[in-house]
Amino acid sequence: MERDLDFSQAAALAQPAQKPVLKAPWHLFLIGAAAVLWNALGVFGFLATLTQFPPYMAQFPEESRIYWANVPLWTFSIWGVAVLSALVGSILLLRRQGHAVKMLAVSVTATIFSMAATYSQPAAEADQNRVVAVCVIVVALLLLNYAFHMAKRGILR
Repeated sequence: MERDLDFSQAAALAQPAQKPVLKAPWHLFLIGAAAVLWNALGVFGFLATLTQFPPYMAQFPEESRIYWANVPLWTFSIWGVAVLSALVGSILLLRRQGHAVKMLAVSVTATIFSMAATYSQPAAEADQNRVVAVCVIVVALLLLNYAFHMAKRGILR
């Protein structure tokens, strides 16, 4: 004789529901790898400028080297947060981690503050290349937008 199951018994017999694992699109790895390389160069530029690495600093005119030797530490600190959080966010993006969005958001915020701090101070004429600054901010925003949409689609965990 068959008997009806109550809800708790039926639920115990049912297979557990799992989220489907979404396959990462091919462009995630392309954009993620490009972002890691781009941000690794940013970290190198930051560390080389902070430590006044002679082979790196030799490419700049004398007035630029004097300027960067006298930049306040708080300006370097914001720049450091910007480039390091961007590198970590890019690595997390490659690893498909949802925290990539948060790290890249920190990076965008710090990048904007860093550029504002740098360009609000008197600088050598050679260092007033605002086109590069705008490009850096645009790339950071595009990368954040990409990570946000990958997270929204469930690609990032």
